[in-house]
Amino acid sequence: MIAVHVRYGFRAEDVDQALACFSAIQTASRQEAGCIAYTVYRVDGDPTLFWLHEEWESPAHLEAHFTSPHFQRYSVGGLQKIATIREITRGTPPPPQ
Repeated sequence: MIAVHVRYGFRAEDVDQALACFSAIQTASRQEAGCIAYTVYRVDGDPTLFWLHEEWESPAHLEAHFTSPHFQRYSVGGLQKIATIREITRGTPPPPQ
């Protein structure tokens, strides 16, 4: 499994566009093979900040997600163009003890 957290920030005037992109990509991504979780959160106290939590069965599933039409449209062509902050962290579970 691989998890991805992305912290996003937007200008106030771009929040509605970001919400539309988040809604579309979340719906489509949850239907992809290998998607365990895909959830967008709004940061309490700041309506311009969000974080995205994704979990995928494997790095290969995540890489396939990056080439999907909805990722290209709503992330590359949408969110990434209007984001003022985009910080990505990837992680995998530690081995069992």
